[in-house]
This record gives sequence, C-alpha cells and structure tokens, in this order.
Amino acid sequence: MVLKKKRIWVLLLFPLTFLISALAKRSVFFAEEVFAKRIYKVHSIVVSAVTGWLPFSLAEFIVVVGPVVCIALLIRFIVHMGKDKENRFARALLGIINVACVTAVVLFVYVIGCGVNYHRVSVANHRGITVRDSSKEELYGLCTELAEQASALREELVEYEDENGVLRLPVSNRKLGKLTQDAYENLSEDLTVLKGFYPAPKCITSSKVFSAMEITGVFTCWTMESNVNVDIPDYSRASTMAHELAHLHGFMREDEANFLAYLACMASDDPVVRYSGTMLALIYSGNALAGQDMELYGELWSIYHPGMIRDFADNSAYWDQYEDTVISETADKVNDVYLKANEQEDGVKSYGRVVDLLLAEYRERHK
Repeated sequence: MVLKKKRIWVLLLFPLTFLISALAKRSVFFAEEVFAKRIYKVHSIVVSAVTGWLPFSLAEFIVVVGPVVCIALLIRFIVHMGKDKENRFARALLGIINVACVTAVVLFVYVIGCGVNYHRVSVANHRGITVRDSSKEELYGLCTELAEQASALREELVEYEDENGVLRLPVSNRKLGKLTQDAYENLSEDLTVLKGFYPAPKCITSSKVFSAMEITGVFTCWTMESNVNVDIPDYSRASTMAHELAHLHGFMREDEANFLAYLACMASDDPVVRYSGTMLALIYSGNALAGQDMELYGELWSIYHPGMIRDFADNSAYWDQYEDTVISETADKVNDVYLKANEQEDGVKSYGRVVDLLLAEYRERHK
C-alpha cells in the first residue's frame, strides 16, 4: 500500500511549518528569544559550517544541476508508468506523495532558515537606537558626515586606482570575503547578538547572469550560504558581502541588512572595506536628501573626493548596460513579490528604509 510508505510521515512538516509561522507572526518573544537566538542560531551555525568547507557555492551548483535531475526523474517516472500499466494509479499516487514530501521539506527549511527571522526584534532595539521622524537638517548632517568620511578613506586608496582613476581591489575576492567576515567578528564585540562563527561569503561563478538580473547577492537559507556577485564594481563588493552575511546572522529585513553591512564595514580594520560601507550609506542617504532638496544634495558634491566621483561614474556605466531589460525587470518584480510576501510592505523600496536607521545611529553619536 502506498499510504503505508514511511515517507508519508514527512507530510507532517506541513502543519508544523504553519504552526511555527503562526507563532512567529503572533509572538515577537517566540520569534526572537525562542527561535532566532536559539533554534536558528544552532541550525545556521551547524549547516553553514558544513557548506562553508566547500570551495564553491552549493546553492549555485544545485541551481545548475537541480533542473537536470528533476527532468531525469520525471522521464524515469513516465517510463515506469508506461511499463507498469496494472499499477498506474498507485504509481501516480506515490509520485504525488513524493512531490508533496519534497515541497514540505523545502517549505519547512525555508521557515526555519529565514522565514521566522522576518518577525524578530528590530536591529534598532539590539543597537539601542530610536527610529523616528527626522528633519531635513539632520539628514543633511548625516550626508555631510558620510561624504567627509568617504572622501578621507578614498584619499587613502589612491594607490589602488586603475588607468582611469577608478578604484580597483588590491586583494582577491576571496580575501575580501575573509575581511568582511573578520569585520563581523569585530562588530560582535559591541553588538553581541551577532556572536557566533560564520563562514565567509561565497563568490559565485555566474556573476554576470546575476548582473543581468540586477542582483548583487543572495542568501540561500537551504544551504546557509551568502552568495555574492563579484562582477559588480569593485568599491561595492565588500558592502554587498557584508549585506549577505547579515542575513546569515539572522537579520532578514533588507533595511536592517544594509544597516548591519554599514556597521560591520566600519568595524573593519581595512580601509577598502570601510570605504565600501561608507559609500553604501552615503548612496542611500544622498538619494533621500535628493528627494527632499536637490540644492542641498548638490552641495555634497563639493565634498566628494575626485576618486569618489569616478567610482560613481564607473558604477553607473556598469549598471546602465543591464537597466530596463526583460530579465532585470522580471527579477525585480519577483523580488518585490517575495519581499511583500514576507511582510516588507514596501517591497523593493524597503532597501531604502536603512536611512531611518542611519539617522538614528547618527543622532546617538551626536547626543
């Protein structure tokens, strides 16, 4: 009997998944204290320790090989159905059960791997800062401070410019990943919720494909890997790595991941990493200022180091080639739907809410 198969018990993961999700949505205590700090912490460290030993991205490998395996299994299923005419119904039922079991496992791992963490306590609470409405003057002050910091850091990196005066990484992508990993270890001394050993981000080989979709990185909760597009402009790679590592540390909301990426980069001992983090914060804050007062935004450019302007231009030229393509627009819509499904009501716009956190941090520094 098909229903006597032991795998049928795997289907119990469906109600368990829905129960965990419901508890997380209704109880911040469960999402934070029971799950994020305990269950997820152990799960993420164990799984990432295993996949972290691999010199390649397991997630990327699965994406490439997975469809081939699925097609092969489907062909095998159809062939067996054709040969075993007497037991077609039983085979069809078993096939449905197998698909349901795989779906149950995928959904369960997703929920425990990142789904619950969308409902945990805000990083602002862990940081001890207060998010509130801010004045235009405060925003301009933040932008000015970031512009001055970025300019000073860029001056230190002049020796790493190419023939066009654009910053080029003085280290390999793998070494840069180790530097961002070290930056989180430094930050965890102050922000203890980040404590725990996590591997460096993975550099994916299909980076140009990711660029075509306008994706700079992706965290895969099934393999616990922070995958990074390493074809993007050099200055932005460290902050992108730090962003994906924030997800691995259990902070799934995009604005919080950007904020943690900035904090981690600034905790680094390496000026390249600090510059990348400062530029990330400056871009989001500068865009917010431009939306309120273009004249004030224009004043920032007098602070910018000439190298920063060249880096901005190089970044714009890089992404212009992928803008408004069918692939990029489709990927953007999919990402938007995904974020909204996880209660980030602004969808892709949620990335910009990092400015509220940066302003809260700015006020804390200038009390």
